[in-house]
Amino acid sequence: MKGFLKFVFVFSSILLASAVLAPLLYQILPYKFERIFNRLVMIFSLSALWFLLLGKKFNAREFGLDWCREASVRHIILGFGTGVVILSLFSLLKVAVGQADWIAPAGFALLSKVLTALGASFLIGVIEEFFFRGFVYRTLRKWRWSLMLSIVFTSVFYSMIHFVSFDKPFVDSTPTVIDGLRLVAAPFLSLMQFSRYWPEAVGLFLFGLVLNCVAVRSGSLYPSIGLHAGCVLYVKTDVLFLQFHEKERLLYASGKFYDGALGWFFIVVIGLVLTYLLGKTQPKDKNEVTYG
Repeated sequence: MKGFLKFVFVFSSILLASAVLAPLLYQILPYKFERIFNRLVMIFSLSALWFLLLGKKFNAREFGLDWCREASVRHIILGFGTGVVILSLFSLLKVAVGQADWIAPAGFALLSKVLTALGASFLIGVIEEFFFRGFVYRTLRKWRWSLMLSIVFTSVFYSMIHFVSFDKPFVDSTPTVIDGLRLVAAPFLSLMQFSRYWPEAVGLFLFGLVLNCVAVRSGSLYPSIGLHAGCVLYVKTDVLFLQFHEKERLLYASGKFYDGALGWFFIVVIGLVLTYLLGKTQPKDKNEVTYG
C-alpha cells in the first residue's frame, strides 16, 4: 500500500507541474496548449522512471526488454503483422456489409502520410508498452499483486488514461494554470459521462488485456510493441483508404475499430491468433520466460 500511495503522489505531482508549466511554455512554443501539456506529462513521467532507476542496475529482462536480435525482431514483426492483417480483414468486412467505402489512394502524399504515421506508431508503441506493461504491471507484481489482478488493473488504468482525449475543455489563446488544471480534470469529467464513452472504454480495456496477455505469454514486450504499433498505424491511416459510415456504430464500430461490438470481436481474435503464433515460437524451456 505504501508503494501505491507513493505512485499516486508522484503521478499527481507530475500532473500539477505540467499544469503550471504549460501556460508558460505556450508563450514561446508554436504548439497547441493541449499538446504542450501532454508532452510535459510524458517527459516528466519518463524522467521519474529514470530517477527511479538511477543508481540501480537496469535489468532489461525484468521489464521485458531483453534484446535478442533474431527473437526480438521476429516478435515485433509477428505482433505488427498480426494487428495489421486482422484489422485489414476487419476493414474488408465493413466494406462488404456496406459500413465503409474505398477511397482512391493519393499517390506520393499517401506514402508520406503512411511513413510519418509508421514512425509515430512505433514511438507510441515503445513508450506506452514500456510504461504500462513494463513499469506499471511489473511494479504491481513486485507488490505481490496476483497475476490476474495486475493485468486487470493495468488494463483499466490504460483505458482510463486515454480518456484525456475525450471531451477536452475549451482553451482560448491566453491559457492559465487554471486551464492546465482543467486538462488534469478532463479524464475524470469524461468518466462522469461514462454513458457516452463506454464503448471506447470497453475497447481500450480489451486491447489493454490483449497487450498484457501477449507480453506475459511471450515473456517479452516486443510482441506487444509490434502489435500496439500495428494497431495505432491502422487507426491513423484507415481514413486514407476508407470512408466510414457512422450508422450502427455500436455494432460495427467506427474508424477507431475499438468502439463497437465488431471491433471488440476482432480485438479478441487478434489476441487469440497472436497467442497461438507466439506458442509456436516459445522456447522449450518454460523457465526462460520470466516476465509474468
